[in-house]
Amino acid sequence: MRYARFAVVGLGLAAFSAPAVGQSLPPGCRLGPDAQCAGANLEGRDMRGANLRRANLKGAKLRGANLAGADLGAADLTDADMRFVNLGGAALFGTKLTGANLKDAGLRYQDLKSDTEIGRTIMPDGKMCAEGSVGDCRNPTVPPPARR
Repeated sequence: MRYARFAVVGLGLAAFSAPAVGQSLPPGCRLGPDAQCAGANLEGRDMRGANLRRANLKGAKLRGANLAGADLGAADLTDADMRFVNLGGAALFGTKLTGANLKDAGLRYQDLKSDTEIGRTIMPDGKMCAEGSVGDCRNPTVPPPARR
């Protein structure tokens, strides 16, 4: 099953445009190419068009972030919480989304490339791709309810 050109979720992403009060980046985390921000809380951040190539965002909390048009090529988003994220037009060449939660994410004008790792990824429709899926979501299933 191929996931492409999803409509943006019908909620105002503008409501997520500012970071939460008291939200700060972990020490050493500078958003940009090669960023080392594993586990960072980036919920609701407006990062439209950001260059996050090769960024380490493993386990990052990105819920509601706006990454429209961002360059996430070769970035590692393993196990990231990406619910309600806007990824419209983002570059995902070689991106590792293994185990990420993309439930209700906006993927308008988005094609998951043949080298985008999506095994165990929860897609916008709530179905989880089989382990080892790359580019195409193989054998989508409903994940267990205990998952983020």
